[in-house]
Amino acid sequence: MKINRPLSPHLTIYKPQLTSTLSILHRISGAFLASILLFTLFCLKLSDLSLSFYAFYWCVFNVLAYLNWFLLGLINLALLALCYHMSNGIRHLIWDLGFCLDLSKVYTSGILMLVCAVLLALFNWLRFFVF
Repeated sequence: MKINRPLSPHLTIYKPQLTSTLSILHRISGAFLASILLFTLFCLKLSDLSLSFYAFYWCVFNVLAYLNWFLLGLINLALLALCYHMSNGIRHLIWDLGFCLDLSKVYTSGILMLVCAVLLALFNWLRFFVF
C-alpha cells in the first residue's frame, strides 16, 4: 500500500548558498581531520606492537617513497582543512557570543573567514616548506 505523502525536498531543488556551502564544508573538513587523526593513531599503535611488523613497514614506506607527491598533497589538504575548520570555528564562537548575526554580516564574515583560512594555510605552507 503506497501512502501519498509529499517527499521532503532534496538538495538538487535548492540553490546552493554561501551559508549552506560553508556549513557542509565545515562538516566535511571535521570528518576529514578526524579520519586523518584516527589513521595517524592507528599507525602509531601499529608501530608499538612488535618488531615483526618491520618488513610490513619497510614495504609500505618503499611504496610511499614513490608516492611522495600524493603525501605532499595530502599534507597540504590536511593543512588547508585544519585552517578552514579552525577559522570557521572561531566564526561560530563569535556567533555564540551574539555578534555578526545579521544576514549581511554572516555573508561578510563567511568571505572574511575563507580569506583568513587561505592566508593562514599559505603562511603555514611557506613557513613549513620554505624556511
